Amino acid sequence: MLVRRAALSTAEVRSASAAIWERLALVSAIDNAETFCVYVSTGTEVETHGLIRQLLARGREVCVPAFVQGRYVTAMIDDFDADLQPGHWGILEPREVLPAAEPDVWLVPGVAFDRRGGRVGHGKGYFDRLLTGASGVKIGLAYEFQVVEVVPAAAHDVRLDYIITEKQTIKGH
Repeated sequence: MLVRRAALSTAEVRSASAAIWERLALVSAIDNAETFCVYVSTGTEVETHGLIRQLLARGREVCVPAFVQGRYVTAMIDDFDADLQPGHWGILEPREVLPAAEPDVWLVPGVAFDRRGGRVGHGKGYFDRLLTGASGVKIGLAYEFQVVEVVPAAAHDVRLDYIITEKQTIKGH
């Protein structure tokens, strides 16, 4: 999965990401959501920089993961360009960790997903710990090739409510 994702061109990432954003806008949970937690994309992940800017421009509250004392927490941002700087693993994170409200919607990255809402990340469990106990709608953003029949799941893995690709919207569990 990672090799295939790494081989995507900038044009392929932009095109697929735009299609994913369009599908995301059709999910009813988005309509009344006030607060979003959005991963800040890196490399050839489904792109979220433009999505974060759009949400902020529409007056939505946006928080992003911030790596603090060995774990991720959510931190509010008001301005994508002014509020973010390279952080842990070179991923953009808030310059200042401002407390965030409980997100209505969580937009989550992953390496592989299945149709039951299963998700495999990079194996460290950071996002699962962040999502444990979260009450908002959890949505994985993925390329079509990242959706597989079954992903391995452990008891601590958090299932997603939706997986959205450039070709389909999958209702999880």
